[in-house]
Amino acid sequence: MKFILGLGIGIVLGLLCAPASGQQTRQKLLDTARELPELPARKAAEMAENAKAKAGDLGAKVGRQAAEAAVETATSKVSGKDKTA
Repeated sequence: MKFILGLGIGIVLGLLCAPASGQQTRQKLLDTARELPELPARKAAEMAENAKAKAGDLGAKVGRQAAEAAVETATSKVSGKDKTA
């Protein structure tokens, strides 16, 4: 008897606390299932975009370091501190 009472209370509380109706939940699951085939392509595109941005940042950093090294070398040659010229 206690089991049936507990089951009934659980069902009523579940219905009262449910965030969405069954039809809404099924529709959401269906929409999510339809988007699944597109997920790998979308994630791959996001990863490619991130990689491109990081490569650009790295290229800018390397280019900046190379330019600073070139300026430093030219400055030392012009100022006479470098005896190799």
